Amino acid sequence: MKTTNVNGVELSYDVEGEGEPVLFIHGAIWADFLRPLAEQPAFSGFQRIRYHRRGYGESGGPAAGFDTQAADIVALLDHLEVDRAHLVGHSEGAMIALVLAASYPDRVRSLALLEPLPSSNWLAAGEFAELMGALGPAFEAMVGRYRAGDIAGAFDSLFEPTGLDWRAAARAAGPGVIEQGIKDAATFVEGEASALVEWNYGVEQAAAIDSPVLSWCADSDNPFNPATRAFLYELFPRREEVILRDGDHFSVATNPAAVAEPIAEFVSRHSAAAALT
Repeated sequence: MKTTNVNGVELSYDVEGEGEPVLFIHGAIWADFLRPLAEQPAFSGFQRIRYHRRGYGESGGPAAGFDTQAADIVALLDHLEVDRAHLVGHSEGAMIALVLAASYPDRVRSLALLEPLPSSNWLAAGEFAELMGALGPAFEAMVGRYRAGDIAGAFDSLFEPTGLDWRAAARAAGPGVIEQGIKDAATFVEGEASALVEWNYGVEQAAAIDSPVLSWCADSDNPFNPATRAFLYELFPRREEVILRDGDHFSVATNPAAVAEPIAEFVSRHSAAAALT
């Protein structure tokens, strides 16, 4: 991967293909988790930009808040001489995409949000308040096992309540991804985990976003899925929605073709070229 210095950090990135730029923002733990998605033929007509967020993969640290990470992306786009990009954010990456789109709306052409965690204040105030109570023990167990030196066990504690098989998903994302996540665990556990449960975002911030929005969710038993859909509906009543049947949060790596096709179709419809026809 190539590197550039943004906001005092060496950021690693990769650019493939030609066409309108689509920037993929990975979530927590695995820097290359969206590589299978970005490589799908459905995106072949676009310039695909992947990067490692600060503290992950080949990028330098330390970890930082969502505002700083949104500024990192803008600096990367400046370096690449990209005026506006389509954003595809997964999990924590979708949360960063939401912050970026609200803070820099003129840099975003479309916004595809793949299962962000709902805002903590929104969860606590509504019908999904019990999910906030479920997050605390999971994070405490994760931190405890991490401090004991059991990093894989820490990931088990994080994902066991959702029934997700993180090992299978990381293997599907490519060689070395499991090891990469182990190496980068400190960035998430020590630097970012608390930000997830303290994140506050609502209709006031979303009102600044003027780009088309796609909500992507899997149809699974994960208790956060209904909350995510309701959260995004409240933020963007006119958003488009795609639901992947028989999928889960990790389908971006385990079934990337099924995830890519509707997102690429959404991006195509909202491209600059489409707007001229």
